[in-house]
Amino acid sequence: MQALFELTEGKKRLQALIESFPIDSPHWNEAQNRFQFIDRMLTECLGWDKPDVELENSDELGGKSDYLLGHPPKAVLEAKREAKLFEIPPTGNPTVVRKIQPLLLSSKNFKEVVHQVIPYCAIHGAQIAIVCNGPQLAIFQAIVPGQAPLEGECYFFNGFSSYVEYFPLLWKLLSPEGITENCAYRDLSLHRNPRIPPKASTSIPEPLKYRYRNAFQEDLRSLSALLLEEIEDNPKLKSSFYEECYVPIEANNRHLLLSKNIISARYRRVSEDGVVPSSLEAATTIDNAGELKLTDPALAGSTGSRPIVVIGDVGVGKTSFFENLFESLESTEKANTYFIHLNLGTKANLATDIKSFVLTEIPFVLKNKYGVDIDSADFANAIYHKDLLDFDTSVKGGLKSIDENAYRREKIAFLSDKICNRDRHLQASLGHLARGRNKQIILVLDNADQRSFAVQQEASLIAQELAASRNLLVFVALRPSTFYLSKTTGALSAYQNKILTISPPPADEVVQKRLIFAARVAEGKVEPTALSGIRLHLGSVVSFLNATLRSIRNSEPIKQFLSNITGGNTRAVIELITGFFGSPNVDSRKIVRLEEETGTYKIPLHEFTKHALLGEYAYFNSQSSFLACNIFDVSTADPREHFLASLIVAFLSSNSGVLDNDGFVNGQEIMSEMVRHGFVDDQIRCTLRRLATKRLIETPHSHYRELQVDDHEPPEQFHFRATSVGIYHIRFWTGSFAFLDAVSTDTPIFNREAREKISKLAASFEIEDRYQKADCFKSYLENQWHLSNFAANYYDFATLVQSQEDTFSSVRHVLDRNTAHRTIK
Repeated sequence: MQALFELTEGKKRLQALIESFPIDSPHWNEAQNRFQFIDRMLTECLGWDKPDVELENSDELGGKSDYLLGHPPKAVLEAKREAKLFEIPPTGNPTVVRKIQPLLLSSKNFKEVVHQVIPYCAIHGAQIAIVCNGPQLAIFQAIVPGQAPLEGECYFFNGFSSYVEYFPLLWKLLSPEGITENCAYRDLSLHRNPRIPPKASTSIPEPLKYRYRNAFQEDLRSLSALLLEEIEDNPKLKSSFYEECYVPIEANNRHLLLSKNIISARYRRVSEDGVVPSSLEAATTIDNAGELKLTDPALAGSTGSRPIVVIGDVGVGKTSFFENLFESLESTEKANTYFIHLNLGTKANLATDIKSFVLTEIPFVLKNKYGVDIDSADFANAIYHKDLLDFDTSVKGGLKSIDENAYRREKIAFLSDKICNRDRHLQASLGHLARGRNKQIILVLDNADQRSFAVQQEASLIAQELAASRNLLVFVALRPSTFYLSKTTGALSAYQNKILTISPPPADEVVQKRLIFAARVAEGKVEPTALSGIRLHLGSVVSFLNATLRSIRNSEPIKQFLSNITGGNTRAVIELITGFFGSPNVDSRKIVRLEEETGTYKIPLHEFTKHALLGEYAYFNSQSSFLACNIFDVSTADPREHFLASLIVAFLSSNSGVLDNDGFVNGQEIMSEMVRHGFVDDQIRCTLRRLATKRLIETPHSHYRELQVDDHEPPEQFHFRATSVGIYHIRFWTGSFAFLDAVSTDTPIFNREAREKISKLAASFEIEDRYQKADCFKSYLENQWHLSNFAANYYDFATLVQSQEDTFSSVRHVLDRNTAHRTIK
């Protein structure tokens, strides 16, 4: 909502309104006071548009509110006649907030109207109450989580002159912008809310301390990076890698906690005409003329005048899709294909612009990979044969019969000019290769979405121009968010493109295939020379690979964890597993020893989750994990807020809200639902932003995570839905020992006894202390949950904790066993 005019104009109108009052205005009744003054003050002086103000609203309890401001209501104004004076102690400056209690004790009239308006606010979910008898006006908080509204403060304007003198404050608090931005509530909160208690991490000497790897862990980490991450870039292994490790693109992931409809409609809002490529095993064939033909229905007909835009989220596997497209070809097909893969994410950073990079890099790849030098004399003579015939008939061509040397110099200069015109020369060269030599050319402009928006626009225009020649098949890889932005405001808005959407393959299958391949390479069964000279601890890494592979294969909880917590980001899954090898928070030497002794060792789930929570850090903090979010953290001194994030995710993943076809819920509905639980707008907005940034919920176009949103923009303007990351948090992770142990030191605790106990144990790595700390934190949260008494049938923290009791039982079993061993000794 926005005022219809500026503050200065409103002040002039208020002065004129007050000066126009008749001499009998003190005798106006309530209806006259509302009609003659309050209605006009709101619309003529504070800039309210009449559709944003609702009059005399009857509620289900039989009450009738005089004014509801905003949709949904943000404030309730109750009017009284001017003769009902609020006889209060001297108020002084309205900019200085006053305690409500002394005013209630001093004025019976004021007490009556305050008690009248609070129930109206509660029913409508309005956080601000306003009472006005004409010359006197009070503004206070009607809903305060965990506190009584009558124990708070208020702004009090005493007399028409105070309205004019302090009109900037009145405008800030009661204008449409002020009500929308909740200015009155925020300012009053600064005066009444207690401080958020310190986190237990403040008692840790180095809360951001790194845990450094020992020599064994360092070797294991280096080898795992080589075998799991860098292996796909090894030219000796690339073909074998994609043959054995590539997982066909499919949206149906059996371990994802999202519905199949949401998974299959992952990118529907970005592109209604997007198609999913079929399995590539039969996507390509060679026709009788020896030309490569794309038979995948998604690609058929794409060698036209438009590039193919490949849309997929971060790390979903777009680059692997392109590489496999080429590597899956038979050897004869590869020989007939020039595959030019330009990675704009890792290259072109030093180039002056993308155009110069493309004009330089394509000839470089053709020369170094395929032995085609488009700048050589023979090649130039071949592609410009017709132009040379025209040259011979020109004036300068006449030198051929007069001065052979001069003729040759002019011919060289002619060809040099052709070659120097780089864009036309490249187009002519590609045309010669495609039509003259009957080659299939595939050009990929990959990772353009990792660059600035301007660079992405330039890359899109280059792709359009190259594809328009019909000499090559051009792919451009973009994220849904950047495609949406480009399609609505950028270069793609002027073109109708072929769209392919890439959905994530099953994470556990990706990991298992990579682990099998890595073990075969480490054992020398695949391209033995690929790791020549590297034999240090290869036996250990093979043992770790085998133990990890066995654990994932045989554990549904681990498969579920990997599939959901990475949110379909294949790159994140690989990084998680690679980091797990040699993690300073994992006893990798013990795992290797047990695997070598038994050959059947299975790594428990908590080892994976512990690494996901802590990463390279000794203690959990906001920087330690790219995957975990401490959803028990709070932004205000309200212990009920420990559960706000969980309630939002649970609400979005339930059928309680009004979902559209893609599973999104209107932000206003989320706000209304959480207000019903007693939270205020600022709490909800802060939590929505945090959840969207950490990928526990998402908007259709990835706002907050990829598209930046200004802080003043209310998040309720967007639609949201829960992600697999968020659902896994609230259904499994946040009730487990590993999670509660990690975040206990990163959460403000409002109970002094619990806070002191957790702070005392915060720095310890001993399992006995960690168990006591996690158990204390769990008991504290359970107590706060029961005290909060939320009426939500879609989330129950007590049930969650009970379902994860086995994670605590397993730790108790270890402690009992240790105690028994000490007793025997």
